[in-house]
Amino acid sequence: MSEDMFSLKGKVALVTGASGAIGQEISVSLARAGADIIAMGRNMDRLRKTAEMVKKHKRDSAIISGDISKMEDVERISRESFTHFGRVDILVNNAGTNVFKKAEDFTEGDFNLIVNTNLKGSFFLSRLIAVGMRKNNAGNIIFITSQLGKTAMNFACLYGATKAALMQITRSLAFEWAKYNIRVNSVSPGPWSTGMLEPAFKNGKTKEALIRMTPTRRLGEEGDIGGAIVFLASDASRHITGQDLIVDGGFSISRIA
Repeated sequence: MSEDMFSLKGKVALVTGASGAIGQEISVSLARAGADIIAMGRNMDRLRKTAEMVKKHKRDSAIISGDISKMEDVERISRESFTHFGRVDILVNNAGTNVFKKAEDFTEGDFNLIVNTNLKGSFFLSRLIAVGMRKNNAGNIIFITSQLGKTAMNFACLYGATKAALMQITRSLAFEWAKYNIRVNSVSPGPWSTGMLEPAFKNGKTKEALIRMTPTRRLGEEGDIGGAIVFLASDASRHITGQDLIVDGGFSISRIA
């Protein structure tokens, strides 16, 4: 297999949640492979940092501030994305959130926040971006899901439910949009050392338990997910669609306690 199969030269990628640690890694990995990056998120300072990291790899970048839990922002993000470079070849739906509560403590507000961010926003942004992809008869959409879409854990009832739903949306969109040469896949990270789980690591015990349950004996860290995204976004995976790629150090296959 030629290295050119992994090249994204000439492509434009929109990455949501690009102000977070995983979003930054995804953006930089795609830029390193040759793509220009549209970094979208809520924290402008961190988005500027992401753009600076992208430029170090001699790729162009643009930033869009927005909240994908709000439909007016989703529509604006789509419009601005096409305005910047005239096209979007790759969409990575990375933005997500969770509320760390037991199921019985969830409020309607908590429910709406998680569902609107993780599920509704990602679905409708994908639908809008796909309109432009259809005109080019090519596109690549990747959802960042989670192994919690397949397994259960405390404080992740609704989060896991939205991730499971995204896996089914991945399969359904892949089936419906294959005729437009749009591939749709998902990537499921396991427990990560940075980002959303950090609040749960304060007592030290949760982190130790998760490491013990992972065959590689470590949590995901910077550099672990970018390669999977580049693979699915490139021609190296040109006959792969509707699939979920698990990146978790074996966590999902382990029952060690």
